[in-house]
Amino acid sequence: MNKGYYLSILLISCISLGIIWHSSDWSFEYPYFSTNEMTNEGEDETTAQRTSMQEARIQYEFDLLKDPKTGKIPIAIYRDEMKQAMSLPVSLEPQILRNGVVRIPNGVTTPTSNLYQKAGPNNIGGRTRTLVFDKRYNGTTNRVIISGCVSGGLMRSNDGGANWDLVTPSQQIHSLTTLAQDPRPGFQDTWYAGTGEAQGNSAGASSTATFFGNGLFKSIDNGITWNALTSTQTGSLLSFDNSFDFIHKMVVHPVTGDIYVACNSTLQRSQNGGITWSIIKGANTGNSRTGNTDIVITNTGSKIYLSFHLSNTTNRGVWESTTGDAGSFVAIAGNIANTPTGFKQNTGSTWGRVLLALAPSNNNVLYVLYENGESQASPSFKPEVDLFKMEIIAGINTWTDLSLNMPNMPDNNKASSDPISVQGAYDMLLSVKPDDPNSIYIGGTNLYRSINGFTNNDSTSWIGGYATNFTYSLYPNSHADMHGLVFDPTNNNRAFSLNDGGIQVTEDIKAATVVWVPLKNYQTLQFYHVTIDPEVSKDNFMGGAQDNSTFYRDATLNLGTRPTSRPNINDYANLYSGDGVSVGISTIALGKQYFYMGSQSGDIARRDLTLAVPSLSFKSIKPPVSELTSDGNGGFGSFITNFKLSNANTEILFYVNYNKLFLTNTASTVDSSKWVRLSNVEDSINIAGGTSVSIRGMSTSWGPYLNTHALYFGTSNGKLFRLDNYANADASTKPINITPPGLSGNVIDIAVNPNDDNEVMAVVSNYNVNSIWWTWNAKSATPSWSNVEGNLTLPSIRSCVILVKKEGGLPVTEYYVGTSVGLYTTASIGKTMGSAGSVVWSREAASLLNFVVVTSMDYRPEDNTLLIGTHGNGMYFSSIGSPNFTPNVPTAIASPIVNDKNFVRVYPTISNGNYHFEQGNVTGIKKLQIQVYNMAGQAVYQSLINYGSGNIPLTNLPNGTYIVQITSDNKKYQTLQKVFKQ
Repeated sequence: MNKGYYLSILLISCISLGIIWHSSDWSFEYPYFSTNEMTNEGEDETTAQRTSMQEARIQYEFDLLKDPKTGKIPIAIYRDEMKQAMSLPVSLEPQILRNGVVRIPNGVTTPTSNLYQKAGPNNIGGRTRTLVFDKRYNGTTNRVIISGCVSGGLMRSNDGGANWDLVTPSQQIHSLTTLAQDPRPGFQDTWYAGTGEAQGNSAGASSTATFFGNGLFKSIDNGITWNALTSTQTGSLLSFDNSFDFIHKMVVHPVTGDIYVACNSTLQRSQNGGITWSIIKGANTGNSRTGNTDIVITNTGSKIYLSFHLSNTTNRGVWESTTGDAGSFVAIAGNIANTPTGFKQNTGSTWGRVLLALAPSNNNVLYVLYENGESQASPSFKPEVDLFKMEIIAGINTWTDLSLNMPNMPDNNKASSDPISVQGAYDMLLSVKPDDPNSIYIGGTNLYRSINGFTNNDSTSWIGGYATNFTYSLYPNSHADMHGLVFDPTNNNRAFSLNDGGIQVTEDIKAATVVWVPLKNYQTLQFYHVTIDPEVSKDNFMGGAQDNSTFYRDATLNLGTRPTSRPNINDYANLYSGDGVSVGISTIALGKQYFYMGSQSGDIARRDLTLAVPSLSFKSIKPPVSELTSDGNGGFGSFITNFKLSNANTEILFYVNYNKLFLTNTASTVDSSKWVRLSNVEDSINIAGGTSVSIRGMSTSWGPYLNTHALYFGTSNGKLFRLDNYANADASTKPINITPPGLSGNVIDIAVNPNDDNEVMAVVSNYNVNSIWWTWNAKSATPSWSNVEGNLTLPSIRSCVILVKKEGGLPVTEYYVGTSVGLYTTASIGKTMGSAGSVVWSREAASLLNFVVVTSMDYRPEDNTLLIGTHGNGMYFSSIGSPNFTPNVPTAIASPIVNDKNFVRVYPTISNGNYHFEQGNVTGIKKLQIQVYNMAGQAVYQSLINYGSGNIPLTNLPNGTYIVQITSDNKKYQTLQKVFKQ
């Protein structure tokens, strides 16, 4: 689905549910609904409405990342943050032995990572634009397939697609868009992968909300390992200055092995395996909107066909060459006076992407599909693409215009679906069946098939995308927004559909009713928000996914008997429509449990899992529209609808509409008329109102609700507030501004210590700001805040958790932050450590999570389960240590007293490695935890002993500076001493 420009938001009236749904151009299926349980009536949108919604998404994503001072994404920030991430300590991961036993390696010299598990979803993936079968694929001894997920990276399967491994180089970005294999015998272990999606990806953003690539990767071991081609990785990663920033297509010459790369507005060639490059055709225009290119080459290499965007005034149209050399390409359509009759040469200010496809069984046949500038929306109702066929007959290019036969199914003039819609060329597909040059497949939001080469409309079928009866549900097991159709080389009837829902497979693409099956274990979904079932030991998870609705991991079968379509725990149930947003799951009360979900621009609904009739379990609970600020496009609030259940009581629910905050203490029964609007909150945030300021991160105290509990929330303009005794708040209740001096940007997430709501961590998503803030006295009149970025200064910080546990019988507090380059943890935050800026963060689950964007986390302290939501690789979770959840206990201590002379003294500070500690006169201490760190933050020594005096033997360590940390068993005292070994 379009992540930036041509998102088509559908206004759906779900009559039987009593809900107005603001759905994106991805709609949904209800796994538990029969067709008579719901009725949807679609309403068309104007072009202006679509454009406005597109701009809302772009603005939301851009605002999360931009430097607040300059209003721009910093130049080369991705490269810089990745460089920093690669230099940080990496937590050593536990080893899982064959018998299932988890072993921590001996001689650990780095912090030990938790054991994380994949949590899916396995039955739906993220947006995929490329998939290639190994040239030697035979279905038995060779079953290698390689795929590229736009946010999930390079995926490789050696068993025909049953299982997948992430093989993206750890130091590289994950925006994979195209693949090519060297077809020459003896060279077929060589592959190339291209990056960069010009038309939007919300894992990263720029002033145009595109996700810039970082050139090419190359593999010489059949896709098992990859290395970056540094010749293609020059310039910035978040500004357009290199044609390789956007790679649309690649081919390798079947005779010479030359690599041709259709980049932004240029064709690049390398004749030495990617060491050096030359521009063969075009020029770097610096404008990605007209930079789409495509290239195909005949099986013998005798002809190369190249296309440029039709608004590229210099090189627009289709070109051919017999040599592929510079100056050898001749225009054959779209850029010459005698272009084929009816072939548009310029679509004006609209887009004009051109796709090429050779018929595999007859390379004398070339099909050309281009975006024609028309609109399938009301009032035009015209197909948005034209199709031409070129056939070489007696050496002459003979053209046939097939445009009048583009898909336009009777009585199906519906927004974003039919006639064929390509959303500004975002989702365009052209494919020819390998054994039949007249079996043609084209796609936009839907997938269409013609068995007579679109010579008329009589043999055209709608075979994927939205449902053919167009109820804004999906064609069974398919997904909207098509990007590719790839055929199994051992079976020409077996095809793989690539779209915004990952990959689906059919065993018979020719069938009257094509049956699709989702490709499993392709964990690539892109989550905005995730949540965990608050009931202890129930590993049920829910997430709001980008353009993929709300999905639920039903580990305890809350929804009844597991259906055959979802046989495994990691096969998720689809619960809602539109873009996924905030999510929440209630505790069980009186035998009932509720889900809270929504879609973009203000939609929120509640589902009662216990009702026998699923359609009756949904209820829209949005506050009254009369009290909401409109986004100007029929919606209300930021693009990603924000709401939050209380950590203390899931009957308490907060709903956000820009600066407005609504409260209910009866979430399980609330409707639009029963919300309390906290008007003094909105006035404190932005008395002017409007859409310029929004509430972002929210969190509350833990444990059974007390009047001393607080709500902490942050805003898009860099403010932090506390609302005391929030359950009893009314319109007159005024929040307390507790903003740290120097904070700016979007306060995207907040974490509260489950055992002490005085300890709070807040994170900011923008670049070039102080991003991680911590305080031990958040409930004071003027909290003492510290910037605790430590060694993690460059990434965008997206999420945070404060985790409490016991380790060796002692209470331990750990801190986790999800970033644009992975997950990080530390246990070293304290009053002195924090203010001194010496906090050391270590990267968690390096081999499993890699450097994926961690957008959201949730935590259940009762059993210490941590849930990780990523943008591109689904969900992961871990059970971390022994629980130590003691909320509402006044004696809970968030931070120790540091360097009390009556506790412990460490001496000498300079020695050959023998250090001593001497007991003070503090009472009530039984044991001491001794830890020693090097200056990279790596733990090099640790011991648990009785309170007293003793030695710290460091003679076996290299010379250098170390930090000795000694902590009392009650966590009340801590001594920190820098020592030097000579």
